[in-house]
Amino acid sequence: MTPVQLALLQCATVLYAVHAFVRVRGMVGRGRACPQLRWGSLLAALGLHTCFLAARGLASGTLPIDTRLDSVALFSWVAGGVFALCERPAQLQGIGPVFWTAFVLGLGVMWATAGSEPMSRGSLARFWLVLHLVPVYLGYGGFAVAAGAGATYLVQERLLHHPSRAALWRRLPPLESLERLDRTALTLGFPALTVGLVAGVLWAQQATAPLGHAWYADPKVVGGLLVWFFYAAVLHVRLRARWCGRRAAWLTILGFLLTLVSFATVHVYTSSDVTPDDPAQAAADRGAS
Repeated sequence: MTPVQLALLQCATVLYAVHAFVRVRGMVGRGRACPQLRWGSLLAALGLHTCFLAARGLASGTLPIDTRLDSVALFSWVAGGVFALCERPAQLQGIGPVFWTAFVLGLGVMWATAGSEPMSRGSLARFWLVLHLVPVYLGYGGFAVAAGAGATYLVQERLLHHPSRAALWRRLPPLESLERLDRTALTLGFPALTVGLVAGVLWAQQATAPLGHAWYADPKVVGGLLVWFFYAAVLHVRLRARWCGRRAAWLTILGFLLTLVSFATVHVYTSSDVTPDDPAQAAADRGAS
């Protein structure tokens, strides 16, 4: 990564943080937020983020997903852009401060732990990489929205017990709307994660079998399955046991924290893994060396 590309990424992150700060300040009512700063910081952040992805794509000649840092940058760009476009039409302004705060925190964690080493080498490995990452990141996006709705639910529920803070809770969506958004985001995110994990397991099995490794011992597979089982349990208690309200909100928040911890931990300890196009040839090369 060149210094210019790194500067684009850092400036975009700072501007996202400025936007999150302005949104939170406006929500708690500590002075009127400047609309120019609110939207200008977001548009500038998305613009610099777009320039970073364009520079990385032009440098590689393909979609910028070959490294973990590139894939995280692409995912966060899509998530932030989609939320920015849908926030007003879908009446999500109430959870905007929570979403952008969580967005900046998650971005910091993922960019701090995502390495710049390539994750794949060759067209076949790249095919599996795309098939795995796109659904997984869509699932993560759904879980992020669910966690944001859950956190806003807890804040709104607490504010409703304090009539003196009526001016604040009127700015947040009703509890029923937050509950519905939480449930919908989970219901859409879980199938996407499932598809991505199946592709990841098939990819890991294909890549590790010729090398004599067990695919189920891959830390990335183990971390993904732990997240999958947790959200499967969350959906079960929500849809079958009819859990809702505060308990469901805490579960979605804990689930997203588990997702971030799994992502960070796994990628710290597997930062140098590269999946070749021909695992059998890679095994032969390793034996020859």
